[in-house]
Amino acid sequence: MSEAVAAADRLRAKPRKTQAKPSRTVEQLRAELEVEHTLSWLFVDIHRLLTKNFEARVKSLGLTRSQWRVVFALKRSDIGAPMTQTQIADMLEMEKAPLGKILDRLEAGGWILRKNHPTDRRARVVAATSKIEKYAEELAAAAKATFALTLQGMRQHEVKELIARTSEALSAARPSINLEGDDEFRFLRRPENAEGSGAQVPDREVPA
Repeated sequence: MSEAVAAADRLRAKPRKTQAKPSRTVEQLRAELEVEHTLSWLFVDIHRLLTKNFEARVKSLGLTRSQWRVVFALKRSDIGAPMTQTQIADMLEMEKAPLGKILDRLEAGGWILRKNHPTDRRARVVAATSKIEKYAEELAAAAKATFALTLQGMRQHEVKELIARTSEALSAARPSINLEGDDEFRFLRRPENAEGSGAQVPDREVPA
């Protein structure tokens, strides 16, 4: 009897070992993620080139990229309310130490003002001064020229469609990383359509 059981055990199918899938190369992964790879670099490169183009046009004002980021962040707040250094650091994803040095230079140049917090004696708040208003026309001209160059060849309806689709992408991305309460993104909420955006969209092709 024992010999029959042993023979049956030998005939029983042994479980097959699963073979690990070979790891894919970077090129293979890139081919699978062609859309994601292309879009991500398009967004990064457009932001980088727009920033460099704008900075080159306002170079005479003497502010660095980091300094412009701080000034614009302060001016972009809902009512221009002062912010603490911690709030600015969180918004711009900067460390407090280098931000402190940037604020020192901006304050020395008359671009910002630091004062005591109205309710917290331990904190100080930062506010943009009216100095930037003196250069409003120059800044507006630089922004228009930068986007005229970027959008050249596109017609009005194409620019509106670009704004609409990009806004949809932003709205879709926001919930995935809980941006509704993010201070930085409260300035980026777009209107339902391009007509209400306040942006000047060319009604014909922009010349090169």
